[in-house]
Amino acid sequence: MAEEQDSRRASLFPAPPTFYTHFTPANQEKLKEFQTAIKTDGDDQDASKELPAELVCLIPPKPPTDKYQSFGQIWTLPERHPTLQELNIPQLFPEPNNESYNVDRAQELRRLSKSLLLNYLELVGIMGISPEEYAEKVYHLRIHLINIHELINNYRPHQARETLISMMEEQLEKSRQETEDNKKACAKIRTLLASLSTFDAGGLLTSPTDTDTPSSNNNITNGATVTATSTASATTATAAATAAADGVRNWEERDKSSWEALQQAGL
Repeated sequence: MAEEQDSRRASLFPAPPTFYTHFTPANQEKLKEFQTAIKTDGDDQDASKELPAELVCLIPPKPPTDKYQSFGQIWTLPERHPTLQELNIPQLFPEPNNESYNVDRAQELRRLSKSLLLNYLELVGIMGISPEEYAEKVYHLRIHLINIHELINNYRPHQARETLISMMEEQLEKSRQETEDNKKACAKIRTLLASLSTFDAGGLLTSPTDTDTPSSNNNITNGATVTATSTASATTATAAATAAADGVRNWEERDKSSWEALQQAGL
């Protein structure tokens, strides 16, 4: 029975456990009645032992505190990568000290790769002379591959740190580029606004020049002088309106001539 359970746990696609048939509404009602009776009596120390076999599986197990098993593998809590010593696998590279990692991983990887290739060549030679002795060399190949994988895994924190640094540098460069583009856009807008301040539009935006009017004394009482001033103002307004009309007419003529030129050019 234990071997059957172990095989199911180690399977990639295990069959559902046999006790799933106990999860029925009738058994759930029995469990509620049993728990109510236990609470009434106040004795729940041996409650799980007194439960029938079909009701024991209905009670959720306690969360694991140190380790648990999943698909035939044992996982520790808190979850961490086990060392080679904990897996009972020989370690072929030196153990680093506690202060800093003083092992050259690149050099150790090269050394293990050469040793792996040598063991493979020896395995090929053994298979041609005495194939029954292959098991030892296959074991050596497996140990070398596991050690190489362990050294590569030791690079993961360094890889994550360098990846984060690269992402931050890329974001910083992107922010700097956007800031530089915004500054260039602001400079273009300032130049455009400065050019609009001197834009004439054919005289439409130019204020008419004030004509000289005869100055009057502080003690003007003559009605003829007031009439002359009003006449001069009216004359100035009429001249400004005439100038504006002439400017509009000039722009219309220029637009008309421009369109005619474009039509003649076939555009």
